[in-house]
Amino acid sequence: MKTVFLFGLLSIYGCTFSSSAPVDGQAQDDIYSISFEESTSSNSFEERASSEGIDAVNSAPRPQTRNVFAERPDTSEGLVNVSADLEELLEFGELYGACEAYAENPSDRRLKLLCGKWMFFYEGFGTIGIPSPLLDWMGRNFPDEAGLAFTKYGLVQDPYMSTPEQPRHLGVGEGAPYGSTPTLALTCANCHFGQMPDGRYAVGYPNLEYEYGTHMLALLVGSMKGVMGFNEDEHHPDALMAVRPILDRFDADPLLGLGLTWNLLSMFFGGQSGAAGLSYENEGLYASWRSGTMDFAMAPLPIEDDVHTISKIPALWGIPTVEEEKEYGLESAMLAWTGAARSLEEFLEGFVVIGGGPGEKWGPEEMSPLREYLESLDAPEPLFKGSPDSIDKGQSLFVSEGCQDCHGGPRGGGLEVYHLAEIGTDPALASWGDADGDGEMCCGIGGYLTGGIKAPRLTGLYALRRYLHNGSLGSLEELLCLEERPPSELPPYANTGHLYGCELPAEDKAHLLVFLRSL
Repeated sequence: MKTVFLFGLLSIYGCTFSSSAPVDGQAQDDIYSISFEESTSSNSFEERASSEGIDAVNSAPRPQTRNVFAERPDTSEGLVNVSADLEELLEFGELYGACEAYAENPSDRRLKLLCGKWMFFYEGFGTIGIPSPLLDWMGRNFPDEAGLAFTKYGLVQDPYMSTPEQPRHLGVGEGAPYGSTPTLALTCANCHFGQMPDGRYAVGYPNLEYEYGTHMLALLVGSMKGVMGFNEDEHHPDALMAVRPILDRFDADPLLGLGLTWNLLSMFFGGQSGAAGLSYENEGLYASWRSGTMDFAMAPLPIEDDVHTISKIPALWGIPTVEEEKEYGLESAMLAWTGAARSLEEFLEGFVVIGGGPGEKWGPEEMSPLREYLESLDAPEPLFKGSPDSIDKGQSLFVSEGCQDCHGGPRGGGLEVYHLAEIGTDPALASWGDADGDGEMCCGIGGYLTGGIKAPRLTGLYALRRYLHNGSLGSLEELLCLEERPPSELPPYANTGHLYGCELPAEDKAHLLVFLRSL
């Protein structure tokens, strides 16, 4: 008897493979044998991107010499979005009831942002999440193997929703029931909140410590060890290795399985039984992802695009406003790694669609508090910076050596979508949402296909430890070739490309790194 688990993951359009051999020259040529249509069409941005390729959307003027990292006005209304004190960041419990208070006082912008912050942490958007009896039972019974509330997988325990008897992590909210069983949906905060390396908690931080693949395998595979009939031979060895501490705990404590079965009786009697939602192959893929990376369009999620692409969780800091789009000549916000989401509204709608929720119930008005809250987020100031002289030299190099040619938008984001072959990075992303190559977005996902990649915003780089869109590099030193890159792997794990700056003298690279880490 096994249980079906459907997940309502609200993931942003954001891995050690079994082979780590370098890619030889012929393989490298094969990897980048991608063709893109040239276009001079003057149709709309959406039509040009989806039907004629990347070149059509790259009509924005080249960036002028300007300080794209200039500080922008603070629009946070005094909300605390970065703090070493977790309860302070959670507004000392003031988030609860904020949306009801805003509904009664719709002209109060602080209440609106407070409501948006509550949505960020706790709104499930009507998606079908993880069965609560399972998530809660697993979250309290493996303190040594997974951490209470899965904190050993990089998640942060919620000081307000947890009790001594039942710990819960931040980033879950009420989901739609699965039959008669309540569920907990993963919210924005599950991936876009965490504790930075300097010890501070930050909203919008891409949680690159989060072991998403292992977390899901613990729930989908590890828990099944406690159910009668579990056979390890039916599961991928890499998946078994990832959750081996949990499997061994079941072996060491036979009563643990009885406790799990008893806890899940309500699900069984409610008819929620059947085969687990991960195939043998997908188990292996889940086990291969580095922390902070995932393929968010893969079963058991409701959206399956039939192509394995890996995306690093992106930061939510410094998203351009509509006014900034106009100022910089952007034809759209170009959100997501492929630049596929034209606006923050469209981006948020993707949360609901990917999670299998009722998209028609979450229009611009309903999403407005969350959208405005996200637009107020800026990268936290680094606690330590290099010398002003080195920062100035690095900033001058950033402009003179052409970095700003690509990173010339707000906060160093891009103004264009680039061919993956031009940048040289892992080309698997070109097939995202379009496994059959027909140029049509699959699976009911909104937005449009670009087949390319945008330049990401650069503020907050000091707090990150994964680079390139698939997270395949581990430091800025590797990115700029101050340190040797690990041997590359085949797509979608390849760490090739983006060699810009590698030819600079070591002293110039050092100044450039000091500047980038000051942002």
